[in-house]
Amino acid sequence: MEQELEGARRLHEQSEEHREALVHQVEEMRGELQRLRKEKTELQLKTSQPIAQPQGTFWEEGSGGQRGADRLEKEVVELRAQLHAASVVSEVEELKRTLDRKEKERLQLSFQVEDLSSDLARREQQQLRMLEQLREMQSQGQAERRETEALLQESTRSRDELKTRAQEAVRQWRAKCRRLQKELEEAQVQSDEASQAAREKESSQAQLKALSQQTEAARRELAEILGRLAQREEELHRKDVDLSETRQRQLSLEQEIREVREASAALGEETQHLAAAQTRLREENQRLEEQADTQARRCQRDQDTQAELQAALKQRTSAHAQLIQRLAEEENSKQKLQKGSLELQAKLTAVQEERAALGQQLQLERAVHQTELDSNKAMMEDSRTKKYCEVQDMLKLCHHERDEIMAHLKEVKADAASDKELCGALRIKLDRMKDECDKLAAQLSTKDEAYALSHRKYQLLKQELDDKVRSGERRRASESELVKLEEKVLRMEAEREAVLTSMGEELDAACRSLAKNGEDKLQAISQKPGLVKDLHRWLAETKTKIRWLCEEVRECTTREQRLKKQQQHTRDQLKALRQSRDSEQMALLQRLDQQEKLLHSLDTEKRELLERSRRKEEEMRSLQDRVLDLEMNTRIALDHLESIPEKQCLMENFKDLEESQQQREMLEQRYSKYKEIVWDLQHQLDESRRRIQEHRDEKLDAASRSLRLAALSSSVKGPSTFLSSSLGSDTLSPHKRLTSSDLDESPVNGPKPLTD
Repeated sequence: MEQELEGARRLHEQSEEHREALVHQVEEMRGELQRLRKEKTELQLKTSQPIAQPQGTFWEEGSGGQRGADRLEKEVVELRAQLHAASVVSEVEELKRTLDRKEKERLQLSFQVEDLSSDLARREQQQLRMLEQLREMQSQGQAERRETEALLQESTRSRDELKTRAQEAVRQWRAKCRRLQKELEEAQVQSDEASQAAREKESSQAQLKALSQQTEAARRELAEILGRLAQREEELHRKDVDLSETRQRQLSLEQEIREVREASAALGEETQHLAAAQTRLREENQRLEEQADTQARRCQRDQDTQAELQAALKQRTSAHAQLIQRLAEEENSKQKLQKGSLELQAKLTAVQEERAALGQQLQLERAVHQTELDSNKAMMEDSRTKKYCEVQDMLKLCHHERDEIMAHLKEVKADAASDKELCGALRIKLDRMKDECDKLAAQLSTKDEAYALSHRKYQLLKQELDDKVRSGERRRASESELVKLEEKVLRMEAEREAVLTSMGEELDAACRSLAKNGEDKLQAISQKPGLVKDLHRWLAETKTKIRWLCEEVRECTTREQRLKKQQQHTRDQLKALRQSRDSEQMALLQRLDQQEKLLHSLDTEKRELLERSRRKEEEMRSLQDRVLDLEMNTRIALDHLESIPEKQCLMENFKDLEESQQQREMLEQRYSKYKEIVWDLQHQLDESRRRIQEHRDEKLDAASRSLRLAALSSSVKGPSTFLSSSLGSDTLSPHKRLTSSDLDESPVNGPKPLTD
């Protein structure tokens, strides 16, 4: 582009230099014309003065002397006749010259008009080409705009899908976090209850140091407490499993967030591509505008230079012709005036008047021609201005479309910025969730430590109880406190029943929250109000509930794993489809190249066959003409034989007839051979047509495959719409898609087969 601009600038400078040189030449020509006019006027004055002087002297001598009056009269008559003849001849020559000059001027004008018309036609063609180029550019811009709109719609669709997926995932994880928080709170409550129970047991054990009768009951309670502790250990283990699952889910969420980031990066790249395409369109529009401006300027400069050159050439040629003619006429007039007599002055004046009249006529004709040229120039300028206005309107439309595309791109950029903000907010939320998970893990670790401490205390208490059992002396002192201990045991049993009922209700609530379609199972598993008194049945039912909860959790995990496997399988399928599509595209391109080469070779063979068939048809026609000539000759010979009575002539004619018959048979054989050759050529043409049709069918199959691959690639962009798009692309038939290509078969099928 820079080289083209430099070349245009150089041409512009050269044209300006040529223009200045032409202006200088025109000024010099005008000065020469003025100088020649002055010289001409001076010559006319000089020629008129000596003619007037001898005329006066001659009349004086004639008036003074009257000796040879008769002789002078005769001479005057002769001179008058000579002057009349000379004037007639000079007038005829001048008229011929004027006619020749006018014809030359007319020819020049006709040539100039033809040149101008050819220039106008050429420039109109150039302008039409420019308009076609502008229309093509507009169509290309519209197609690119449609493609960008389709890409933007797809990007918005994928972005909305990603948003919905991210929102659903965030909601699910929020619900899971809330559920885990509730479970942790329940575990804290249970641990608090366990600590309270341990404290109460410590007080009861301190009171039951001397009691040996109730050691068995205490041991039973300790066994129950150990069972509860084992259950709590199992629950803690399950919670650890849940935490590991939550961490795995968190990792999966991080992977999804990475995918979202990759999708946003892909969208950003698409926006960059769109911006690059828009900048390309702007540069092309600016380049076209500059080319249109430069071409308009060049046209105007060329027209101005042509008009100035034509005017200068016309002026110079007319001035030179007039000067040459006038100089020749003046020389002739000088010679004749020197030889002529006194009466030539009057005729010379008449000739000068006629010359002036002819000059006026020529000036009038020139003025008429000039007006015609001005009108033609005005028409050209009007047409040029109209076309320039049309081009300006087209450029305005292009600018308007470009502004619309820019506004659309700005909207797309704003959407991308909003998407980035959403991604940042999601990242912040994920960081918060990570912090909460870390806090929960820290709380669990502290609870584990507290549980270890309580277990140690329990061991110490057990040892103390063993020591107290051995000490039997203190049992007698504790009989007075048995009633109080019994009351406390009753209270503890009531509290135990309340704790068990609350735990059963919480388990039922947890089961209901997890159960979606298992209401019958919940009704079968749900606790009855009388089960709290029977600890074994209550433990059995709680174990069944906990198992059911574990099964539900496992089913959820298996579903998630199955969904992940399905997603990975679909991704592998998409990769395989992409690879197969690329390989098929390469194979199709190779096949298309081969088929194009075959088509080219078939076209050449078809042309050669057509040329051969045309030549053979011409030969057959010539042979038919020769056969007809021979038949005519035989008829003429037979008629001639009938008219001649001699036998020798008859024999010779019979021999000629036999020879002509043999020639005719030979010609018929050759005709049959040529006919067979023509049939072979026709068969070859049919085979070539069949090959072309097969090639077209293969092309149609390739186009249908490419359309299917394009549909598959468009469906690959959105994994949610993969199945629907693949089914739609499989159900489509290539014959319905390519009806427009089937309509174009008639002009390509070639000419019709030859007939006899």
